[in-house]
Formats: sequence, C-alpha cells, structure tokens
Amino acid sequence: MKKTKILFVDDDPDFSEASKTVLEQAGYEVIHAQNGKKGLESAKKDKPDLIILDVMLPDINGFSVCRELKETPKYSSIAIILLTAIGATPESYAENIAKEHKADCYLSKPVDTQKMIETINDLLIKTRPAPKKERAKAKILLVDDDPDFIEATKQILIASQYDVVTAKDGDEGIAKARHENPDLILLDVIMPGKDGYTVCYELRKIAQTRPIPVIMLTAVGQQFSKPEYGVDIAIDHLADDYIDKPVNTSTLLKKIEKHLLFR
Repeated sequence: MKKTKILFVDDDPDFSEASKTVLEQAGYEVIHAQNGKKGLESAKKDKPDLIILDVMLPDINGFSVCRELKETPKYSSIAIILLTAIGATPESYAENIAKEHKADCYLSKPVDTQKMIETINDLLIKTRPAPKKERAKAKILLVDDDPDFIEATKQILIASQYDVVTAKDGDEGIAKARHENPDLILLDVIMPGKDGYTVCYELRKIAQTRPIPVIMLTAVGQQFSKPEYGVDIAIDHLADDYIDKPVNTSTLLKKIEKHLLFR
C-alpha cells in the first residue's frame, strides 16, 4: 500500500531529524527540505499529501511559502501545518497570521509529538477526497434477430460492465424497452416483422421510451451506392446514432459511452 507522503520544511537539523524519525515510525514517508525555496520545489515535484512548514526559515518565511502554495490551484488542496517558536499562546499573532496565509493548522514549538501525529491524522481525513461511489451498471437493450451476433455482442457488453437485455425482433424490442426501461438501445435494422427504423420511430412516439438513446446497427449501408444513406434514414427515423456491421468493438463502446454520458 502506498504510504502517505509528508514534506517537512525546517532549517533546524536536529529537530528535523527527530521529527522525521517520529513520522516514519508512525508509518509516513518523509521528505525533508531545509529552506523555503527547496520546500516549494519539493512540493511541486514530489506532490506530498501534507506539508509541515516552519515559519522562521533562512530565505523565504513559512507564511509566504504557505500563501504561494495555497494560491496555486494545482497545490492548494495540500494540507499545510505551520509551526514555530514565536507566539506560544493560542490567540497569538503568529496563529492569526497563519490563518490569514491560509494554513490549515498552526502548532507552537516545542511540538508535542503525539499532538503533531493527531493533527496530521485529522487533517488528512478532512482533506482526503471522498471515495467515488461505484456507478450503477447501465442497462442496454440489444435488439437483433441474429443469435450469434446477439451472443457475441452481449459478452462484449458484459465484459465492459453493462447489464444486457436482449430481444429477437421489433415487437419484442418495444415490449422490452417499456418493461425494462434500459439506459440505451442497440437496434438492428433488418429484422423479421418490423424493421429497426420503424421500431425506432415507434419508440419515439411513446413518452416512456422517447428519451432513451437509440444506436442503429446494420449492414444495410453496404447495399446502398452511397452508404451514408443508411445514416440519413436512421436520422429521419429519430435514431441518435448509427454503426455499420460488422461492428467494430472500440467504435461501439465509444458511442455507447458517449450517449450514456449525456443521458
């Protein structure tokens, strides 16, 4: 498991080494920088999860380092703890200045190591991105009279984390569309009974199924002197998209994702 990375910026070698040991024993990966300039460089290069930043540094003071990072969108989410020996009381000027410079927290030296660890843990919990909710599987209705094509395409869709419902002709497709309420319909044009163009047009006349994206797929385009006629007919019958058979898997998945994105 990847360790949480902490950048420790302080010019006191003894304090830095002692703090580094404590933090590593607590399970953190620690990077040390001995002045403000190197601290800024390390923050941008190493992308730490949290920065512990001394105020009194030999070049750039910690307040300024903190403000620069917090005002740069790319690094503003990094939690920063400012610490120093100046102003030991809770309502000190140093603490107020730290807040004005957008620090997440302020600790006075000498630092109690247990309090430092607790503060780090609290800040990491607050600033850690919330876990992404697992997206519910989109349901796709596949309407085609070719059992081999249905089975092959169904396996591709299942492998791509879609739920799949199938229908073998136009009337069954309309019934399944109303009953299953799919997120998208893949609809063949050439089928026994109602052709896919007619099915698509009828689906658009039903309030429940009207919003469902429909991608038409067929080899009929190859039979026209101008294959784009197939696309034109699909559009005339209110389809959202059209793919020629044999279907390219990558093209199919990209078009599905595109139409589900705007669903």
